[in-house]
Amino acid sequence: MAAEDDFRHESVQDRRSIVKYLHAITAGIEQGQIELGTADHMLALEPGGMIELEVQAKRKAGRVKFSIKLHWREDEEEPSTEVLEIKAGPRS
Repeated sequence: MAAEDDFRHESVQDRRSIVKYLHAITAGIEQGQIELGTADHMLALEPGGMIELEVQAKRKAGRVKFSIKLHWREDEEEPSTEVLEIKAGPRS
């Protein structure tokens, strides 16, 4: 995996197409892998751990902007699976 890679796409779609894309994104988050791209460039993402969600909506002069952003760290350490034990010693 490249240390730095990006993908951007803009187009006008009907609602049915948008719903299809959103369902694919949701399924990818559930499965832990999202692949997106075009014929000449694909980008695979592996959302895991804690994911930051940002939602914004704005209406101005008859135009509406609605955005959903997801952020996560790829290099986040996995939580330790070791069980911590703390015991008090015998009382004197």
